[in-house]
Amino acid sequence: MSQHQNRKPSQGHASQQITGRSRGFAHRNVLTAATLAALYLPLLAQAQDAAPAAAGEVKAIDKITVTGSRIKRAEIEGPAPVTVITTEQIKREGFANVYEALSSLTEVTGSVQADVNKGPTPNASPLNLRNLGPGRTLLLIDGRRVADYPLPYEGRGNFANFNNIPMSAVERIEVLASGGSAIYGSDAMAGVINIIMKKNFNGDEVRIKGGTTTRGGGDSYDLSWTGGRTGEKWSATYGVQLSGRETIFAGQRGFLASDLEPAATVKPLVNDPWPWVWGVELIDTGARRRVTPPAGACDRFQDLPQHNFLGNDGNAPEFPGYSCSQSRGNSLWSLRNGSDNRSGFGNFTYDFDNGMQAWVSASLWDSDGESRQDEALRFELNRGGAFYDQNTGRSYQARRAFTVPEAGSRDPFLFNTSERSWDLAAGLRGRFGERFNWDATVGRTEYKVDFSFPGMLQGAVDSYFLGPQLGTNNGLPVYALDQGKFWSPMTPDTFRQLTTRGKSSAESWMNQAQFAVTGDLFELPAGPVGFAGVIEAGSQGYRLNPDPLTFGPNKLYDQPGGTNQGGGERKRYAVGVEFKVPVFKTLDVTTAGRFDRYDDDARKESNFTWNAGIEWRPIESLLVRGAYNTTFRAPDMHYLFATSGTGTQEDSDVATCINRGLGPDCSSQALYYRHNIARTGNLKLDSETGKSWSAGLVWDAAENLSFSADYWHMTIDNQVRDFDIADILDLESQCRNGRTRRASDRMQVTPGSSTCQDIVSRVTRSAPGTNSFGVADPNYPLGQVVSVFSGPINIAYREVAGVDLTARYKIPETRFGDFSFQFNYTNQLKNNEQRDPGSPMQENRDKEVRTFARASASWSRGPWNATLFANRIGHVNGDNYNECAPILPGQTDTTCHMVGKLKAPVYFNLTAGYQLTEQARVNLYIDNLLDEADYKDPYKKFFAYANERVFSRVGREISAEFVYKFD
Repeated sequence: MSQHQNRKPSQGHASQQITGRSRGFAHRNVLTAATLAALYLPLLAQAQDAAPAAAGEVKAIDKITVTGSRIKRAEIEGPAPVTVITTEQIKREGFANVYEALSSLTEVTGSVQADVNKGPTPNASPLNLRNLGPGRTLLLIDGRRVADYPLPYEGRGNFANFNNIPMSAVERIEVLASGGSAIYGSDAMAGVINIIMKKNFNGDEVRIKGGTTTRGGGDSYDLSWTGGRTGEKWSATYGVQLSGRETIFAGQRGFLASDLEPAATVKPLVNDPWPWVWGVELIDTGARRRVTPPAGACDRFQDLPQHNFLGNDGNAPEFPGYSCSQSRGNSLWSLRNGSDNRSGFGNFTYDFDNGMQAWVSASLWDSDGESRQDEALRFELNRGGAFYDQNTGRSYQARRAFTVPEAGSRDPFLFNTSERSWDLAAGLRGRFGERFNWDATVGRTEYKVDFSFPGMLQGAVDSYFLGPQLGTNNGLPVYALDQGKFWSPMTPDTFRQLTTRGKSSAESWMNQAQFAVTGDLFELPAGPVGFAGVIEAGSQGYRLNPDPLTFGPNKLYDQPGGTNQGGGERKRYAVGVEFKVPVFKTLDVTTAGRFDRYDDDARKESNFTWNAGIEWRPIESLLVRGAYNTTFRAPDMHYLFATSGTGTQEDSDVATCINRGLGPDCSSQALYYRHNIARTGNLKLDSETGKSWSAGLVWDAAENLSFSADYWHMTIDNQVRDFDIADILDLESQCRNGRTRRASDRMQVTPGSSTCQDIVSRVTRSAPGTNSFGVADPNYPLGQVVSVFSGPINIAYREVAGVDLTARYKIPETRFGDFSFQFNYTNQLKNNEQRDPGSPMQENRDKEVRTFARASASWSRGPWNATLFANRIGHVNGDNYNECAPILPGQTDTTCHMVGKLKAPVYFNLTAGYQLTEQARVNLYIDNLLDEADYKDPYKKFFAYANERVFSRVGREISAEFVYKFD
């Protein structure tokens, strides 16, 4: 007997997996029963989780509430498709946590930052549902909103973190991949992910799991205890989980350990015009070439061989010559970030004699993470500016990187996060008469992150290598460079004097209250009219607390990825209603409307959204469905309240390129360089509004065989996004030069207009005819870009569309065991964007991954079970897609070879389990069964040499688990 039965179990295994506390009348429907059975066919392979039903027994399916509607209903399939994943399914498919399982869904068509480039959010994992952006997917815990991750995604906007959800606490996950604003309000433009926590658990279950990767590193552990007790009037469910995994560094993967890849394979990093990985180099700015290191200088450093810069793409290097360049700098980067996590949860209910129920729910998540995604401890003397050396009478730029031997270990190079999030909610449930249920809820959720990072003390560094300033010479500061120190490794004591650890923090919070009523209004000939009404009120806020020594007049060092400041609060109110009308026995119509209002000190904004849907069952085995939704998203808080953001970025100086007739690519070394960037929020942003509709069918083609097919289409008006730096520089060129890069391109702005005045004002340049150091340079007739100011704006239009297909099949019981199969496929047919009204539509579908598929085959026989899971991500564009392949150093063939698409990877997971006794079980998990890890894009010139979203760098991972259940 399973030890985790509900205190009041529902009738029938399929509905048991997705029902909460049952209320209302039972509804018998052959189509529904078949659909439910097909939906959970993989679960049926777990014989110990279900009691066998008598032949021919008809199951009563309780009314429940499923994400996408507040009306309790007997049918799981409704007007819009909802994907349901249980914890057991996640484990059988081989995923270690909730985020990995969700990111494998075919509806998650958009890319997000991979571990190797997460920057200041290394321990957070967003989702990009329908490729509409991480902030447009609403995360709910038991139907309640959660606090945003406090640090902004890519330094820009807030998002929900799917990495802080302990799997031991999860019963199931419901995913609505279509607009849900009319039910849930803001942020549900791409869909809703509702995490349903375990409740009414009876007994105890202990899980012990450990694993490692076959390529080395990445050891992991997972210990959890989930339990529950029930009484005549009460129920308590509780659990704790400890989990973690080691950081995997690039140096642990031989194919990524070296920066000096063979030229025939990958373009060497150290031949880039501005190397991402530095060593020790001195540039003579007058002669415009690198100074050859003294004899034997490079040999004094570990992994800093002398390198001759040859240039790339058929261009000579901006500064030819030799330097001591890192050969294994990338080996310090983290491929998969490490963490140690501690979590606990509890849920308690009490039934009063009058039929009312009180409940309280609490959860806590603590995590310590480590990573490295940036060459943080590298520096330029005199902050990168040219200086005059009194000892040699030459002007120089000097660049250098600290090495691991100088630091004594790699620990000083790591980023560390300490996170804590908690959620506390309570409520009462009851009934109004015989028709209506009511539910009142209050709650608060908070999230806090402390971020520690390595920092270089610019003043101490300049003092160590340059000494005091000795005056000026032709506008340049004069120093006496100590070349003996510059070309020699320093001691760990000196390293500690020149570096520090910076500390920043951030926090977010949310208060919320809700009162909801559901039930049947009255009877029609075809059945009762369902109704739900809700009133909500809440407040939310966030605050960024960057290290005060990384900005302002007291600045001593930089925060990698830039410094972000901001904070604010706002209140929200909402009221909504929903109806389900049975027009005929075979036709149901649903509709909903919701009014939301957001208030803060600077603005007040209101939005009304509505939806409508149909469910038509012409025959018992066929459901034809459709839904139409209007959606909205209140402006992201950091888009509104960011007060300052600074950093650096590399871009092409398009205006100089076109002015000098060097276009249209504008990629030569003198035109592509690093400059400062800055951004602030925009209190004048409008809410995003949109539309979402879908149409499809569910067909039970035969016994134990089910198909579904749905077309979906989503649009966004007034989409908010950061004014892209590259866009600003491209438009600035049109404003300054009065022409586009190519004669065939369309002008997007009018020179001399107020729009051009705004765009030109965003770009700060040095004086005409000088470079950014103030030195006369004919390469920059307009002046060199020093900084670009950006920030969020409303763009005109965004459109995505596609199809979802699913199939489920269970082979009737055979002497070889039970077999079941599941297949999901998504094809994104449209991905279009329009920046301004009247500007041309930009079609992005060919730039993104377009198709996604996942499949599983499950088998069970007696105490044994196994599942083979496959996940295919469609073809991704190669770097420099649809352009001529770069010319590599030493390459004599200059024929244009167009860069195409890369292969579509397929990853397999294999899991197997054996029931030792009624209470004990062992499971084996093999992720990435075929050890796919070392594929490279032949023309990607920077780490990690391929699209990190698509191509794994971890390789095969094996883990074993012991499960024990007891009363």
